[in-house]
Amino acid sequence: MWGFLIYGIFIIMKILIKEDKRDGLAKKLLTEEFSGMYEDVIYISDGVGKQIRIEYHNGDGVIMMYGNRYKVLYICEDVTQPLNLLSYTPQQLKNVIGEWFSEFFKLPVESVHHVNKNILN
Repeated sequence: MWGFLIYGIFIIMKILIKEDKRDGLAKKLLTEEFSGMYEDVIYISDGVGKQIRIEYHNGDGVIMMYGNRYKVLYICEDVTQPLNLLSYTPQQLKNVIGEWFSEFFKLPVESVHHVNKNILN
């Protein structure tokens, strides 16, 4: 009787996706992942004037924060992690997340900054 040893075969496939399709897929993933976040709106008045800061919570703390004065979105690794398989450069990742945020929350974003999660909390 012959014994057979079966080795696992790993197939690595590279799928080419057009950039607009990739961005559409990324935005769909972001919507699925983050559409149920809790928003905490904070109104601030200081010497410069009034502003609004919105903190977005996912159950593990704040993962995104938006400030309307400079139209800045701060994100942490929890937001970028679902898109790791789509081979974005860091700048492309910020761009697609900023576009998604503007479209989904109807708030203008001029810049996106990736920060450590403990800075947001």
